[in-house]
Amino acid sequence: MALTDVIPARYPQERPIEDDLGSWWVMHVKPNCEKQMATYLINREISFYLPISRKTSRVGGLKRIRVTEAPLFSGYICFALDKERHNLLYDTKKLVRILKVDDQERFVQELKSVAKAIESGQDLTVENRLIPGRRVLILSGPLEGAEGVVVHRHKLSKLAVSVKMFNQSVLAKLDPDTALEIL
Repeated sequence: MALTDVIPARYPQERPIEDDLGSWWVMHVKPNCEKQMATYLINREISFYLPISRKTSRVGGLKRIRVTEAPLFSGYICFALDKERHNLLYDTKKLVRILKVDDQERFVQELKSVAKAIESGQDLTVENRLIPGRRVLILSGPLEGAEGVVVHRHKLSKLAVSVKMFNQSVLAKLDPDTALEIL
């Protein structure tokens, strides 16, 4: 697979994130090497999840719309592999370190909520901190099934999906008519 090919966010694409429960790890990679590392994992048939978000912006006097795709959590890629097989990853110069995921169930739930936010098609914002607050479950709308914290900013309600492993939160707009359940 060449780098110019489209890198999937999930490999294998049809495999649900929860199927790898118990074997998730986080790889910290050198800056701007996430997609190269994803290609490396695909070539070795190693399951991974790389949250990729689309951002739209206007360029050139507001006449052209530019769409870019970038990893949501720069410098990190989630992968599922037995610890005994981690030696497959060390022959690349892109790897900085491998982080152990202690709470696998929470991590998988956080990744599923991030995936829901990405699937909603919104421009997402990443905060370099965890957003405190009472957790809610979204019961309706494009974010249905996602868990997070409701944040009010600039007269808009947003859902903050926090990922503890990255110490970051993803913010997505929340429709005012969305049904919520407090967890």
